[in-house]
Amino acid sequence: MEVAMDTLSLINDLEQASQSRHRVSTAVGKIVTTLTQTETLTPATSGKLGLSQQIKQVKTVEAALSEGTFRLLVLGDMKRGKSTFLNALLGERLLPSDVNPCTAVLTLVKYGAKKQVTIHFKGDIPAETIDFQVFKARYTIDPEEAKKLDEQQEMAFPEVSHAIVEYPLPLLKQGIEFVDTPGLNDTEARNEQVLNYISDCQAVLFVLSANQPCTLDERRYLNNYLKGRGLTLFFLVNGWDRVQSSLVDPDDEAELQEAATKLRQVFRQNLAEYCQVNDEDRYAQRVFEISALEALRRRVKDPNADLSGTGFPELMASLGQFLVQERGQAELQWAETWVRRTYRQVCEAVERRIPLLDETTETLTQKIDSVQAEFSKLKEIRDAYQTLIRDTRDRQAQATADSFKEYILNLEQTFETDFVDSQPNLDFLQFLEKDKRAAFYTNFKRAFERYMNDRLAAWEFMAKQDLRKAFADLQTSAEEYQEAYAAVIETMNEKLLGERFYAVGHRYDPESVSLWSDNIKDLFESIPDVLNDSSSRFNHFWQGVLRLALVYVCVYVALYILGVLFSSLVLNVIGVLMVGGGVLAAQAEVVRQKFLSTTKDEFIKYLPKIADEQWRPVYTAVQSCFEVYEENVIGRISADIEAREAELDNVLQQKKSHEINRDQEIHRLTTLKQAIADEIQNITLLANGGVIRDASGSLEPDQAMAAPLEMGNATDL
Repeated sequence: MEVAMDTLSLINDLEQASQSRHRVSTAVGKIVTTLTQTETLTPATSGKLGLSQQIKQVKTVEAALSEGTFRLLVLGDMKRGKSTFLNALLGERLLPSDVNPCTAVLTLVKYGAKKQVTIHFKGDIPAETIDFQVFKARYTIDPEEAKKLDEQQEMAFPEVSHAIVEYPLPLLKQGIEFVDTPGLNDTEARNEQVLNYISDCQAVLFVLSANQPCTLDERRYLNNYLKGRGLTLFFLVNGWDRVQSSLVDPDDEAELQEAATKLRQVFRQNLAEYCQVNDEDRYAQRVFEISALEALRRRVKDPNADLSGTGFPELMASLGQFLVQERGQAELQWAETWVRRTYRQVCEAVERRIPLLDETTETLTQKIDSVQAEFSKLKEIRDAYQTLIRDTRDRQAQATADSFKEYILNLEQTFETDFVDSQPNLDFLQFLEKDKRAAFYTNFKRAFERYMNDRLAAWEFMAKQDLRKAFADLQTSAEEYQEAYAAVIETMNEKLLGERFYAVGHRYDPESVSLWSDNIKDLFESIPDVLNDSSSRFNHFWQGVLRLALVYVCVYVALYILGVLFSSLVLNVIGVLMVGGGVLAAQAEVVRQKFLSTTKDEFIKYLPKIADEQWRPVYTAVQSCFEVYEENVIGRISADIEAREAELDNVLQQKKSHEINRDQEIHRLTTLKQAIADEIQNITLLANGGVIRDASGSLEPDQAMAAPLEMGNATDL
């Protein structure tokens, strides 16, 4: 099928990025094969080099590159045109986007050779495959029904987890996937599924309305759920063409310019803070005025239609820049960093092994015995750092839980102002009519949960800052342990290798040693995050742990407090009205004032209970952050020590079992280094925008970009 030129340009860029990723993945795969073969014992070799950890790391890189998926999450309130936008982008009426129906389930749109929809259910219910017409008929609802369900905090299809839409479209074939969400929800529990998808997406496309610029719900969602999470956000102001049609005189250019200027000021005021990247203002590359319906109409008539004036060409260009240059290139550079690190480690293992080939079994045994004290010192350093992690864990858990308790107890001081901000549209007149009181209770409950979410989100933000600092302090402290670890390794090498190691001109450089602490920053930022790239942001895992604890608090308040609270409000407010009487407006104001005062009085009675009972969940949540950190960091230290021990044991056992051909072994080991170096050269070319060797081994055009990889020393990389 033909596609619009803007989409075609994006597809071409993505295809080139996909080819580069595939080539790098192939090169990384060759490194995996080479390392695996090296660690396979044969009678003539000197034994394993202890590279199991390196093989595992490089396999992880290969798997990440092989997946090659760019996933974009589409967020926005109901009736913002999310599905219309996606249909226009894809050039097909794929998702329900008529005036009335609303998508009622979270939907993943991806490439598939066959057009189909698969419904995934919660629990043990097997998935169901249906066609598009059945999907549109069964899993869409009327906006009014959606609004009613939203007010009642109910889901249209509670048994459904999500839907997967597969379609053979060119854009999807390049590895682009879209997650279409039903709408914004304002409780943590209901957002859990969407937030889980956020952690696995490269960017969020947040759809807004030009006719309703930055509503309270939208501002609250951005602040509570997206702010400070290190996400890339694109804001799509949909319906921009309707700005003109909404004017009294649509042909008045001055009036149109004034209206557009005011709108842009509102959006910039509310969105600018979400468009900062490393203190650089990216507003122009992140906020777009679009007309999704107009773009869809043009593409339905002509798939290759000119989309000028709809905002789509500008959006496509920015998306392409982000996905191909920022994300795609960063992914390749990340792969290059890891394989270079692996190469250094392999070089060090080879440089340690070669001098030992001339040793007799007796001499080698003596040398291995001589470094046992150093191995004990390495374990002492590991244990000391583990103790530091645990001390920091307990101290930070105590401080964070105490902070939460103090914060909860102080809520009464700002309750009136904060609660009013959470319920500006609460209709107090509903309370005066008995048949509407149930609806009022639902709205009141929702307002109270909003208030709790807002307050807890504010505390969570502060808690994350404290946790970030605690981990940064750990990283700083690790430098001392790193120096001690490096000194022990240096002593070991002097005992094992002696002057023979230096005679060949390869002076041991402790800065290039494969040390656990050399990677401690990478450990903190990447474990156990599921997002492809987690650099320069607080880890989603830590946020997830805190979020679960806070969800529990919200549920606790909703279940155990609101019922009693509302009953007390009914008695107090009705009593006041019976005494005071008055006109309807005055009564409404009396209700409002009495609700605020009574809500505060009743709420503060429960604050000590909330603070005391929720102290432990918060404490445990923070502890778990450090425990996972400890497991991974200490695990890596232990693996490094074990690998060094196994490396020496391997060569000793091989010497005991047979005579090693020194020349053949040196050739094997140097060939290993060269084979990895060749693949790294290819990877480096692509990571810096060049091309790599073809299947025949000859360099393709732009080979001048290749940086020669010297083989003399492990520190050359």
